[in-house]
Amino acid sequence: MKPQKWTLEQIQQAVAEQLKIESNEIQDDDNLLLLGLDSVSLMTLVGQWRDAGANIEFQDLIEEPTLRDWLQRLND
Repeated sequence: MKPQKWTLEQIQQAVAEQLKIESNEIQDDDNLLLLGLDSVSLMTLVGQWRDAGANIEFQDLIEEPTLRDWLQRLND
């Protein structure tokens, strides 16, 4: 089974749902932790993305918490 190819919009929407904001409020290079994403929300996202086939760990995302970096890591 080939892994899903992730889009910036999918990641942006998932993060926006966790932050309870509109997805257009998040820019590609915003630090998501400074926008209010906490470790529990991040673990939720990691779990959702792993369930969907992503080979991702919490540590992969916490290091560079931007949509642009996450898109690259999810599609590696």
